[in-house]
Amino acid sequence: MLYKDELAQWDARSDINLITTIDREVEGWTGRVGFIPTVTKEVAPKTDYAIICGPPVMIKFTLPVLVECGFTPDRIIMSLENRMKCGIGMCGRCNVGSKYVCKDGPVFTKEQLDQLPNEY
Repeated sequence: MLYKDELAQWDARSDINLITTIDREVEGWTGRVGFIPTVTKEVAPKTDYAIICGPPVMIKFTLPVLVECGFTPDRIIMSLENRMKCGIGMCGRCNVGSKYVCKDGPVFTKEQLDQLPNEY
């Protein structure tokens, strides 16, 4: 697992409610199993910020659930790095409206994403 040490540090903090999950059960995993939107509804977080990192389809279906849970668009933070290819804004692959994910991101709030064309 990537960032295993960092995840353990975050989990130990009292000011962070860390929820990790995988979508398919694998041997040795002792955490939650399920799709993020479903898990999010189950735990109905009541925190200040939600941070999402994953494939576009997961982000797409998780965003409305977070809004249902009461998160405001400025407090939903997501990473869109999977759209990048060259990383310097030359190829245009990461372009979403007027933004280049590689140059203007890759981290955006839902509030920022809502101001762009529905391409993500």
